Amino acid sequence: MNLSKVFNDLMKLNTYQSLKNHYLILLFYFMVIFITSTVGHTMNKENGFTNGMIFGFVVSLILWLTYGKYMV
Repeated sequence: MNLSKVFNDLMKLNTYQSLKNHYLILLFYFMVIFITSTVGHTMNKENGFTNGMIFGFVVSLILWLTYGKYMV
């Protein structure tokens, strides 16, 4: 692995533009986690936020494995 090539690729705008769809999907998954953790907190003030976040991660993982990686 050539670290200077990796660094140069990270500095190019084209690298990030080519990942636009990936970033949009990640933003959607972030929203899923955000919503599930908030719902968990409203249901249970003690451990609900953590449980909701874990549930959101699981839902996001399932969505990624079934739909997300085929959309990009």
